[in-house]
Amino acid sequence: MKKYYIIAGILTAVGLIGTFIGLSLLPDMVPVHYNFAGEVDRMGSKYEMLISPAIAILFCSVFLLVARFSKDTKDGRLQRKIFAVTGIFELALFFGMGFWFLYLAGRADPSAPAVDAGVLLKGCGMFLGLMLIILGNFMPKARRNAFYGLRVLWTMDSEAVWQRSQRFSGIAAVAAGILTVALSLVLPGMWAVAGVIGVPLVWVVVSLAVSWRYARKEKTGRR
Repeated sequence: MKKYYIIAGILTAVGLIGTFIGLSLLPDMVPVHYNFAGEVDRMGSKYEMLISPAIAILFCSVFLLVARFSKDTKDGRLQRKIFAVTGIFELALFFGMGFWFLYLAGRADPSAPAVDAGVLLKGCGMFLGLMLIILGNFMPKARRNAFYGLRVLWTMDSEAVWQRSQRFSGIAAVAAGILTVALSLVLPGMWAVAGVIGVPLVWVVVSLAVSWRYARKEKTGRR
């Protein structure tokens, strides 16, 4: 766990230093909210920019705390890694969002659109795809637990069904994540939205169907 604490500490220090430097360069009133088209629809205090860093630190602290108190077993160590990596990922994400809002507030024309809506949608799709890839890499290693994996009644009832289901779903999650990122990059507008929603949905449905088939085979004694 020590290396995760070090990484989180470095990211937090860099994030806070960068945030306070950015705040010192801003006027008291800045754009603090944008509509779906990326246009400014509310002005407010520059100190509202501290919301993203606060969320970053809170989320990371919770994930690292859960990781810290996981059992010192093979499964517990995997759980520690999952929560620690997730916490660091959330830390980087929300500090990154905070830096983006600082940049927008400090532009020569702060009333200009924040970003084209299409670009925003593509960014959300790439983020979701990356999360699926990370999720998929951990799933085949996970044993039955209370927090993580394809947790439904028939997988929790059988270790064999659980393992086969996590293996399939993990590989499928990586494939779905790569496809989601690719579609986010190449498809325009609402087609990208359809792809970003559709691919993870198909992944969930197929994973559940395959795991149910594994459970049925086990009950009937077939392999």
